[in-house]
Amino acid sequence: MDFLKFAYLIETKTLWFNRIDKFKDVYEGTYPHANTVLRPEVYGKGNVIPEATYATMENYGRSRMYVSCFHANSFESAAMWSLYSESGGVAIKTDAARLQNSFKAEKRDIFISPVKYADYDVDFLPEGNVLYLGLYKRMSFSHENEVRCLYLHQEDTPPNEFGYAISVDIPELITAVYISPYAPSYAEETVKLLMQQSGYNIPIIKSKLYEFNR
Repeated sequence: MDFLKFAYLIETKTLWFNRIDKFKDVYEGTYPHANTVLRPEVYGKGNVIPEATYATMENYGRSRMYVSCFHANSFESAAMWSLYSESGGVAIKTDAARLQNSFKAEKRDIFISPVKYADYDVDFLPEGNVLYLGLYKRMSFSHENEVRCLYLHQEDTPPNEFGYAISVDIPELITAVYISPYAPSYAEETVKLLMQQSGYNIPIIKSKLYEFNR
């Protein structure tokens, strides 16, 4: 994430959840073409629900589902730095258990799951639960190796147009902060100062991804 988003996370103790239909990928939260073709085979020709029902489910999910995205890996990813922090920024490190526990004070239900990648021309995606629409992406995005935190707004109140700031326990969530290899020289001290002022004793690590050392 960029420094501004990181500062927002630290200062507000909230993690931003973006509405799923606001992402660049227009297929987010939709059923693949293969589902339309294969439903008669999967359910039997006499049991296929009208297409309008699936369109309603898509519209409901795309307007009420919010996600916060993580990258699962045991090492730094040059591709992810380049895609999301080429102008400088940070990556926060956590693990599955800590991520789950970081929402313990949040009253809203937060669902956490790895994203599965599929060929939308041939693969039939599960149906019957609107959350499935947020847990599948096209194979073209498999390099993201994504883990998603999802919030489904099911209340009677109108959903927020852009997203929600969801409360998190910062010391539980973050085990280390990595400074982008593209960040300017003063970035590390800036992050350290922010963390100190906020009362957090969390390791700050400058990425050495492009440092030659042998």
